Amino acid sequence: MDHVAAALTLARPPAMATPLLLVVHGRSGGVIPPELNELAATLATRRRTPVWLQALTAPLPAVLPSAPSPLQGANQAEQSLTLVPLMLLPGAHVREDIPAIARHWGGLCGVAGIRRVPFVGAWPSWQQALGAEVRQLAQAAAADAQPPLLLHHPLEGSLADRYLNHLAQVSGASLRSTPYSADQLAELPLSLNAPALPLALAANRLTDVLADRVGPPLLLRPRFRAVLQERLEALP
Repeated sequence: MDHVAAALTLARPPAMATPLLLVVHGRSGGVIPPELNELAATLATRRRTPVWLQALTAPLPAVLPSAPSPLQGANQAEQSLTLVPLMLLPGAHVREDIPAIARHWGGLCGVAGIRRVPFVGAWPSWQQALGAEVRQLAQAAAADAQPPLLLHHPLEGSLADRYLNHLAQVSGASLRSTPYSADQLAELPLSLNAPALPLALAANRLTDVLADRVGPPLLLRPRFRAVLQERLEALP
């Protein structure tokens, strides 16, 4: 198979796609940023199957929610779901919350089983996209500028340290732990001495407060949206 045919095969939605459950951080009160709702709607149309969003900040459903739209497979009595954590770091959400959410949704009436996909930050294609974005930032910066920064939520533990070291190597960026408290975000611009990329998939306090310094969240950048959408479209 040549490269063009291979690319078309990977991008083509599967004939019998399972419904997707996308687990996202969400905002206060369970609010889901518009870019995530748009992603889910696009995937539902292209995969011809329901796509649900579960925010970590929202209650877990007591029953299987109605399908977001009347798509093929929405009225099946029993259906398996594919759970995808739209998380970029191997923190407590990935290690603890995702297994609990999988157990809960797997126990809902009408769900035949749950298939879990690794969190987005573990995908090689995502890490390669980060590297490409970092190189683009570096090329656009002044010749004497420091290497671009990846601003990430604070993590603890040996697993987190290994992951962050790996991410620094594959991306070529310097990683910087960035708490999201109001005081710390207010002080951050004073210490940013290099181009900075927010390690945030969707809008959050960091991208709200520092939009003029770090730019939009990653899902609003074409490179990252393409990687995420193509990979999710191709899931069985």
